[in-house]
This record gives sequence, C-alpha cells and structure tokens, in this order.
Amino acid sequence: MNKFALYIHIPFCSFKCYYCDFNSVKFKESLVEQFLQALQQEIKLIANKYTPVIRSIFIGGGTPSILSGKQLVRILNQCEQEFDCQSEIEITVEANPETVTAQKLKLLKKGGVNRLSFGVQSFDDQLLKKLGRRHTVQEVIAAFNLAREIGFSNLNFDLMFALPDQSLTDWEKTLVQACQLGPEHLATYNLKIEEGTVFAQQLQQGKIDYCEQELDLAMYQKTLQLLAEEGYQQYEISNFARQGAESVHNQIYWKNEPYLALGPGAHFCDGWGRGYNLAEIEQYCQQLEEDQLPWADHQKLSRLEKIEETMILGLRLKEGISLIEFKEKYQTSVFDLYQKELDDLLVQGLIKFKADRMSLTEQGLLLANQVLANFILS
Repeated sequence: MNKFALYIHIPFCSFKCYYCDFNSVKFKESLVEQFLQALQQEIKLIANKYTPVIRSIFIGGGTPSILSGKQLVRILNQCEQEFDCQSEIEITVEANPETVTAQKLKLLKKGGVNRLSFGVQSFDDQLLKKLGRRHTVQEVIAAFNLAREIGFSNLNFDLMFALPDQSLTDWEKTLVQACQLGPEHLATYNLKIEEGTVFAQQLQQGKIDYCEQELDLAMYQKTLQLLAEEGYQQYEISNFARQGAESVHNQIYWKNEPYLALGPGAHFCDGWGRGYNLAEIEQYCQQLEEDQLPWADHQKLSRLEKIEETMILGLRLKEGISLIEFKEKYQTSVFDLYQKELDDLLVQGLIKFKADRMSLTEQGLLLANQVLANFILS
C-alpha cells in the first residue's frame, strides 16, 4: 500500500513579503482558472502514477486563502475523487488573516478542512509593516475568533523571531499574546535572510542588519521557557503543541516518510527519490495541458542519502529516532555508521540514548545545525 502525505502549492500572493523566497507570483484572476485546471489534471496524473493512499493534505503557498472558498473546495473535491484519502485525515490550509471571511471558512469546514495555519509572524503592527505583511494585529484576533465561531478546533500560528529591530521584550509580547488567544499549535522560526528577497537587498544597502547571535539564542530560550509554562509541548526544534495537536503532516516530513507535491515549484520525496515541479506557472500549465507531469527533476536517492536524511530530519524531533526502526529499514545500526561521531557528541553532551531511542539533548537542540552536520556521509 502506497501511503503518502500530500502537499499542494498555491503560488499566488497579493504582495511578496520582504523575507519570502518561496515560489509565488502576484495574484491575477486571469491566471487562476488556468492554474486550477492544470492542478486538477496533475491530481489525475499523480493518482494514475502512484495510486496513493493519502495520510494528510497540506495546502500551502504563496497564500492559499487568496483563492475563494469554492476554488479551494474544488481542489479538495478533486483529491477526494482521485485519491484514496484515509478516514480522519488531517487537512490543513494556510491562511493570511486579512483574507479570511465567514463564508470562506464555512465552505472550507464543510469541504473537510480541519486545521488552519495562520501566517501571523508578529503581534506588533510596526514589525508587521517592516516584514511587508498586509494584516494588522486586530485582523489576526478577528480571524482567530471567526475560525473558532465557525468550529475550527485545531489552529496554528506561524511566528517569527530574530527580526530586524526586534527586542527580546518585543518577542516575549508576541508569545504572550499568541498564548492568550490559545491556538492548539505554534510554529516559531528565526528569520533567515535569503538571497533574492527584499531583506537581502536592504541588508546589502545597510538599511537592516542581522540579529546578534546572542539575542537570537535568548529569543529561542525564551520561547522554550514561556511555551512550556503555557502548556505547549515542544515536539520538534521549532514546533510546539497542546497534547494531541502535533501536526500529522509535518511529522511525515521529519520522519522521512514519502510525500507527494503538486503545484508550481513543489518539492516531493516519493520513497524512490526526490524531485520538484517546474516553477514558472506558464510552463507548469503548458506541460499539464500536454498531459505530462510537470516535473523539472526527479533523482533517485542513494542508500547513504536516505540514511543522512533520516538522521538529519529525525533528530529535529524531540523524541529523536528509533534505533530498532533504523536497523530494520537500513539493515545496519547507527553505531556501525557513526560510531566516532556519536562518541564525540555524547562526550559533549549533545545527544542522548534512552531505551531504543536516540535524540538531541537540550543543549543539542540549541546547537542543532552544528550537531546535525555530523551525520552527512556522502
């Protein structure tokens, strides 16, 4: 049985945020219908190729909620027709607070969406402007309350720290306000300034500066402390949830299990290899009009690459990886492959072993990027 998570990329935005390097274009009504028809064709072709059982669906972007409720439900209906979707499937839609309406949320709920992920980023109107966001704090609160009224019981906030001119106090206020509303899940990311973004230009022009490393770390430690006090359990380096509200979809990524991806520029890992779609919407649509999958690349992963990914992704999870499952999957133990690295990391107090599991220590989580680099074999 081919079990997969499914990611669907909606490439439209009303405005490109200053930190964003995702594949997105300005919303054009004239392009939307062409894109939706292409996406429906891609769903059919993927269903024929993989006959997949779908474990979770995540509609991301871009700004998926820029589409109408009918358009989003049309995508989900097509998935339901073509795929074998597991009962009790988690279906998440990313939403920008300024784009939600009561009618849209009612349609989504009726269409099977049971999890909303709000792109909040900050509870500070000035910082939101500096990020190029188009919503206000008031709109976040209104969208959250509306979702609750309509009956959504699984909500996530995406939040960002280490922003230009953001103080530790600013970040603490954002966390406190987020907790006061009480979503089931919080994803907290420190800003990475990526090439080709407005922030990269502003950095080059001296208009902004990188966040000091000490402040970045202090903000992360404040996150761990404050969210623990508020009853959120950290289950991954950047992700926190009320008990039972951990993201099913994202855990599939971190456990290095197969997922399919649709839409322009979407990346997938189908168990055989990794690949990604053509990024340009016109090229993507053209390929599908010709009844061809819009793949730009699809490369088989070697055994060593699969092992590396299992280690690097799995150790992001607080629970780490199962040594028994690893041995069953790869017919070798982590000790055969990484004895020296494991000895060094143990001495430094960065990893730990408990029962059959290997995980990062608290200190290891703080230094995760450095620790995980030890598991690159190729």
